[in-house]
Amino acid sequence: MKNSFTSIRTSYGKALFVVGVLFLCLAQSLMATGTIKGKVYDKDSKDGLPGANVTLVGTSVGAASDLNGGYVITNASPGTYTLQVTYIGYVTKTAKVRVVNDSTIVQDFALQAVAIQGQEFVVTAQAAGQMQAINQQLTSNKIVSVVSESRIQELPDFNAAQAISRLPGISTLNSSGEANKIVIRGLAPKYNQITIEGISLASTGSTQIGITSQGGTAGEVSNDRSVDLSMMSPYMIKTISVYKSLTPDMNANAIGGVVNMELREAPSELHSDLLFQEGYTQKSNTYSNYRAVGSVSTRFFDDNLGVYVLGNIESYDRSADNMNAGYEITSTKPDSISGYFPVRVTNVQLDRHFETRKRYGGNAILDFRLASGSFKLVNMFSRLSSDFTDYRTIYNYTSATQELDFTYQQGKNNVDLASSSLDFNYDLGFMSVDLKAAENYSRNNLPAEPQAQFYETRGVGTSTPNVLPENLTNLIAYGGTDNVYLNTLTRFTSDYKENGQTYKGDFKIPFKLFSDIVGYFKFGGNYSHTQHNNAQETPYATVAGTTPIQQAISNGLRQQFPGLTYNSGLNIFTSTGFTSTNGDILKSFLSDRFGRIIWAADGSLLNSMIDYIASTPAFNAVNSTAVQPGGWFYSFYQTLPNTYQYVEKYTAGYAMTELNYGDLMVVGGGRYEKLTSVFDAWNLKDGRDPAHQLAYAVEAKPGNEFLLPMVQAKYGPVDWFDVRAAYTQTLARPDYQALSPHFTISYGNGSVVAGNPDLRPAHAYNSDLIFTFHTNEIGLISVGGFYKEIKDFTYQTNYPLYKVAPPGIHTVNDFNIDGSIPIAGANLLTYTNTPFLSYVRGIEVDFQTRLWYLPSPFDGVTLGINYTKMSSNARYPFRSTVTYIIPPRTVVIQVQDSSRTGRLINQPNDIANVYIGYDYKDFSARVSFLFQGNAVSGIGNYHEQDGFTRDYFRIDGSVRQVLPWFGIELYLDLNNVNGENNTSAQQSISGFTNEQNYGFTANLGLRYRLGTTK
Repeated sequence: MKNSFTSIRTSYGKALFVVGVLFLCLAQSLMATGTIKGKVYDKDSKDGLPGANVTLVGTSVGAASDLNGGYVITNASPGTYTLQVTYIGYVTKTAKVRVVNDSTIVQDFALQAVAIQGQEFVVTAQAAGQMQAINQQLTSNKIVSVVSESRIQELPDFNAAQAISRLPGISTLNSSGEANKIVIRGLAPKYNQITIEGISLASTGSTQIGITSQGGTAGEVSNDRSVDLSMMSPYMIKTISVYKSLTPDMNANAIGGVVNMELREAPSELHSDLLFQEGYTQKSNTYSNYRAVGSVSTRFFDDNLGVYVLGNIESYDRSADNMNAGYEITSTKPDSISGYFPVRVTNVQLDRHFETRKRYGGNAILDFRLASGSFKLVNMFSRLSSDFTDYRTIYNYTSATQELDFTYQQGKNNVDLASSSLDFNYDLGFMSVDLKAAENYSRNNLPAEPQAQFYETRGVGTSTPNVLPENLTNLIAYGGTDNVYLNTLTRFTSDYKENGQTYKGDFKIPFKLFSDIVGYFKFGGNYSHTQHNNAQETPYATVAGTTPIQQAISNGLRQQFPGLTYNSGLNIFTSTGFTSTNGDILKSFLSDRFGRIIWAADGSLLNSMIDYIASTPAFNAVNSTAVQPGGWFYSFYQTLPNTYQYVEKYTAGYAMTELNYGDLMVVGGGRYEKLTSVFDAWNLKDGRDPAHQLAYAVEAKPGNEFLLPMVQAKYGPVDWFDVRAAYTQTLARPDYQALSPHFTISYGNGSVVAGNPDLRPAHAYNSDLIFTFHTNEIGLISVGGFYKEIKDFTYQTNYPLYKVAPPGIHTVNDFNIDGSIPIAGANLLTYTNTPFLSYVRGIEVDFQTRLWYLPSPFDGVTLGINYTKMSSNARYPFRSTVTYIIPPRTVVIQVQDSSRTGRLINQPNDIANVYIGYDYKDFSARVSFLFQGNAVSGIGNYHEQDGFTRDYFRIDGSVRQVLPWFGIELYLDLNNVNGENNTSAQQSISGFTNEQNYGFTANLGLRYRLGTTK
């Protein structure tokens, strides 16, 4: 009882303290103060300057201008002051102002770019973009890297992900040569938060395509929490900020960082922007690529109502040649010289990938300005449609039958991303209010992907240890189409949908303490309700075989498709009648170093056969007459293993303050987050045939809650230098499918796949320190370091199941369906939290400058260099089997925990970016260099099974010229000029694990902009 009273008294005391602080802040905010507001803009272009530092000289009172150049200072005491505006790249300007209690003073500033005395300097687009980014970084109360609107427009980057990749500490994942997801400071895309206007976007998933084997499942959509940034056209974005340290008013589900994109809104007067380009892809030697973008905007009712509308459409060839190789350990005795276990190549896959990507998108933005606030309605939609076909030749060098496989698959994958938000902000004088309501939606839909597998036994020889995959081509023994047989036909479908509503409120109370300390107290919270639905189907038929159903299928196919070569004795189709006539498929593949694409199937014929089997009732396994094995398997095990509904309810609240005392700024507070959810899925057991498959609904309610402290400070003792430090705690919640309560038992009870609803979010403790030097002459130089210590990372693990096991390890009895359990020794694949701490640390250096102080024409040079050095360490848990023999003959089998160390997946050792830009009158040129050092692409149970990306170096360029007709601009963008391939290798023998070839691309276009001076 005494403890209860003590707890209540302590809680009551804390509540009184909080109320007291709120009362003090409110009282201080009601002290005699006045307001100063205005706009900072470029004197020549009249464009607003974001990130300008506006201060009352000799005080701690000040503000930074917003994205449109507007600023508001709310806590100025009555009196006469010198109001000063500083902006890197522009001449500092001052004005005398007299502050009166309860009154508002309007003071605008037109800044002139710095120039050599006696000369006039016009700020070019490249220079403007660089200076805007620098100033936004300097005035932020967080550690942030920025890509401004002008900089986005001038870079030769095809999408938002590629534009962000130019920043320090950022690397990208690629899809057929196009950046699509970003890695922040070595943390994979799913560990980062992507937002628009401060609202989190719905995740998009990643379609993993695979070929079905009998009794298994095909590819699946990996529904992690990442967002495909290739969905975002760079022409709809006002600015991109990558926040590497967070404040309590931000969603903490971001171990790496938060990427926030602000969209454009209408400036004064009528503006339009029209762009059309055509492009070339070297890989396929095609000139059919195109992109068209159009926007229009204006303001009504004395500039109070703004309307901005944009639409874009594009089509691009993203074909590629992809090689993948697998390895296995052949002995647990290491080599005496290298110290590594011997390995051998298990298989080499050569994938000729044909793909046309089309994007459609647009956004409509309405904003209405009030006397002391505004309404803003943002609507954004984007669709990525990928029409692809894959032809694979697979050399299985360790299979028992020495099998050579040929696979075909084709589909059209549509990914939709949409966001609609309403933002209301208002300044009440003593407090400002910002309220948001948003609806987010995504869908990753693959409606039907036909797949077919052919095989040839004894088509390859057996590999030997420590031989590189390129030295195994002499083992290829292709026997011709008469020796290649059709094995399986499959139709894979997938449909992932995410829909969520978010409501957010922020309340900010400015205050002034003892006339020397100014700042604000801020509190608020948000609530979101998100529903995730995933549905996948993998019906298939094994065509080769002699069962009655297989014979019935074969007979039907022979009647429907006469002319196919058929072996009646084996009830099997040879590949002779399926050969494709498309000669492009068989062209040289990566110089044929790893073998070649030997044969390719006619996709149209195979698609028709799959349609026929699926639509013929006698062959449909759902039909009660088709109960024998070998028919069209279309039952629970083919429709429900990856089908689920997951509903998340997220609640968060925070309190924070910013204090400014002289040259010191401190921001600190705490954030509370709580997640409750309901996960509905299916437990399944594969039967001898579809009639004997078992399925049971299962439900779990995963949840978690955290209290996360955060604090950071900035100290600028002189006007050309500041130092920043931050300590924050952030989270990474497990992927959706990892939290599933379901399990599936394979046919024969030999393997189990299971989720884990008891997984905990990863919890990171982040420390940052950065030194920044900034003047008009040097631009910006920053040197910083970061250290992240992370606990409870989620990893996949697998181990054998037995009837008895140590605590915390599953047994066969944990997976029971109607009394049927896995066999002893069955392999379990599931998820677990690692009990070990992981860390990532690094150093970031950034230098941005322009040579305005040199005589013309050299004053048009801009330069940027950034470099990041990183390292990480993680312990990857796995479980092994230990067998004991207790005399005289008792055999005891135990499963015990093991682990091994390695780097974090996707973490590169080095990242470097260099760009050199030049502007002269109406001409502009830029060349960019990107280097990404090796990163971990995959982790095995042994170091020898790890994969590492090799160093990657790419050169991009762009040229622009304004023509003497109506201000039309002609431009040429070049990507991957040096034709660099993406490659990966394992470390013991440096054997290739992956190589991707997609060549360079070029875009030639025209752009017309009305209502702009650029």
